[in-house]
This record gives sequence, structure tokens and C-alpha cells, in this order.
Amino acid sequence: MTVIQKKQRLLTMIFGAFAIFFTGYPHVWSIYQPYVMEQAGWSQGQASMCFYLALSTFVFGNIVGGRMQNRFKEKTIVWIGGGIFAAGILASTFLIVPTPLPMYLSYGVMQGFGQGMIYTVILATVQRWFPDRTGFASGVVVTANGLCGFFLAPLSRKLLEAEGVQKTFLIIGAAIAVSWILCGIFFQAPDKSLVNAGGSAAKPGTSEMKQYTSGEMMRTRNFYLLLATMFFGLISYFMVSPVSQTHQIDLGIPSAVAVSAVMLGSIVNAGARLVLPTLADKVGRIVCIKGVLIVAVIAMGVLAVSRSLAVTVAVVLMYGCYGGIMGSFPSLTSSIFGMKHTGENYGFVMFGIVFATFGAPAISGLVSRKGYEMNVVFGIGAVFAVIAFVCLTLLGRNLVKEHAEKSAGVKNDTAQVSKPQAE
Repeated sequence: MTVIQKKQRLLTMIFGAFAIFFTGYPHVWSIYQPYVMEQAGWSQGQASMCFYLALSTFVFGNIVGGRMQNRFKEKTIVWIGGGIFAAGILASTFLIVPTPLPMYLSYGVMQGFGQGMIYTVILATVQRWFPDRTGFASGVVVTANGLCGFFLAPLSRKLLEAEGVQKTFLIIGAAIAVSWILCGIFFQAPDKSLVNAGGSAAKPGTSEMKQYTSGEMMRTRNFYLLLATMFFGLISYFMVSPVSQTHQIDLGIPSAVAVSAVMLGSIVNAGARLVLPTLADKVGRIVCIKGVLIVAVIAMGVLAVSRSLAVTVAVVLMYGCYGGIMGSFPSLTSSIFGMKHTGENYGFVMFGIVFATFGAPAISGLVSRKGYEMNVVFGIGAVFAVIAFVCLTLLGRNLVKEHAEKSAGVKNDTAQVSKPQAE
């Protein structure tokens, strides 16, 4: 790799991460929601739909953006997706009106879909620049996403109090537009001569890795085990996150401690997104994610039975588990199904996030209506984490078996070629 290529690789990662930083914006919607409800006269259900629409369309944006990579340059997709994202937020400035439909289109659909388009392209491209350290590369990108809430939550709160919701949308929208323009200018995919279809050169004596299309991927058992691992691994976090402060306060834990736990959890979340995938490059992705799930089982168990400050520690650990899964799954997906179609493939795997997001409140609501307390919800979350561990174990066994079969096939092919030469 030349000096110019190394510089381009660094610029792509930096400005790609800058753009990805703002894809975490929907997760601070709860801060905006009261102001929008007051100004537009919406109900809580109407206002909450903005978040759910952004999250759902984000997944579809990933799939469409990944599929577009087969026909268009990555830079072109960044320009299109980033433009849709920025336009959606800027348009929201003028759409806080009694009917929520325009806001659903701008803040919900346009934001989520545009974010998904750039997220998948940036993630896949940065991984291709670092074929031997895909965990590190994807970790840097998703860490930027995780840091969004930590920085934009307090900034948004101050702007909302001082300037109101419309000016806040305008200011944040302008910042998003700047990140989109800079990313569009400096973003560049690696030359095909640097990496092969799989993202790294095949080692002597091994077969080249198969590059699965999304259709081929979804016909494999491994895809559904991966999807189930993400769903059951994340639903525990989504059971904890909405009540992380109120549950601690209800147990008598000081409010300042409860708030600090959420802030510290955000830092641990971001750190896990970077550290764990980087570590996985050396010790293995399955091993690292198994460790995360074991921590999740323990943390959910503590939440179910404890009424002491151990609950605060468990909350922080669950934030870290969420970051560890979100940071590790992009590179795990590409290591199983190849990097040629990784953007689109990971988009389908991300349906696990959508299922978990909608499944967690449904289960919590059902348990609450039956008259049970939150400790039952947390106990169910611990069981789900165990199921995720089982699914991941089965996935790991499948991969070991497939690798052994491929290795045996390569040896047989080598023996057949060598035999006539010996004769």
C-alpha cells in the first residue's frame, strides 16, 4: 500500500466515522419528544412513532444501500443517502404541526432510510480498507455511532431549553449536512487490486472464501442462528434501557447515582464497540461474543434478585453488552458470508435489532398487565441471554464443521493434482 493509499484509508475512516456519528441521533429522541408534543399537541403514542419509524426504515436503508453497491460507486451512495438524511432533519424544522404524518416522513422515514444507506456503505468500505483487521475497522465506525447519545443528549437538552425545538433541529441538521458533505468529498473505496472479492488474499493451501449473496445467505442455517443470537442477545438490553433510571430510584438508590450509571453506561457502550471487535481479530469473534452473553446472563440475574447498588453495576454492564454485540456483529457477518455483499447481508441480520426493539416493550407490557414486577421481566431477559448463548454455540459448531469439510476438500484436490505429476 502506497503512502497516498494509506492517507486515503485514514481520511475515509475519519470522515466516515464523523458521518456515522450522527446515525445515533434517533436515540436521543426522548429528549425532543416532550417539546414536540407540547408544540404540536401530539399524544405520547404519536410522538413515539417517530423513533420507531426511524429505527425500522434504518434497516431497509441498509439493505437498499448494500444492494446499490453492486451497481454504483460507494461515494455516489454516500451522497444520495447522506442527502436524504440531512434533508429529513432540516425539513423537520418546519413540520412540527398538528398532524404527525409530515414529521413521520421527514424525521422517521427520510432520516432512518438515509442513515441506513450511508451506514452500510461506510461500514463495508472501511472493512475493505482493513482486510486483516475488520474487527478494528468496524469497531471504530460503530463506536462513533455509540458516542452520539453521549455528546448530543446534553447538547440537545441545552439547545432545546435555550432556543426551542425548531432551532435545535436546524442547528443539528446543519451539522449533519456538514458531516455528509465532508464524508462525500473525502470518502473513497479501496482499489480492487488491494483486496480480492473476499477482502483478503487467500492463504496457500486453502480454498477461497465463498461470497454469499443475500438470497444465498438466507438459505443457510447459519443466517438464522446469527439472527437469533442478535435478537435474543439484544432484547435483554432493551428490557433494561427504558427503565434503567426509574428502577434504580424505585429501589431507593440515589437519583444522582442512577443518572451517573446511565452516563457511565454510555461510555462503556462506546468503549465495548471498539475494544471487543479489535480483541476479536486476535482471539476470535465467537469467543468474544460468548463472553458478552455470559456477562449479560449474570447482569440480568443480578437485576432480577438484587435491591442494592449491585443493580447499578448491572445496568452499566448491560450497556457494555449492547455495545459489544453491536460492535462485533458487522465483522462476524462478513467473516461468515464474505465481504463482497456484506452491506446488504448485514442489513438483513439487523432485523434482529428491530425484532428486539419491538419485542422488549411487548413482553414487558404483558408481564406488567399480569401483575408481576420488573424482577420477572429481568429474569426473562436472563433466559433470553442464555438462549442467545446456545444459538451462538450452535453457530460456532457449524462453522468449525464447515471449515473442516472445506479443508479436507482442499487436501483431496491437492493430492489429485500432485499424483499425476509424481507418476
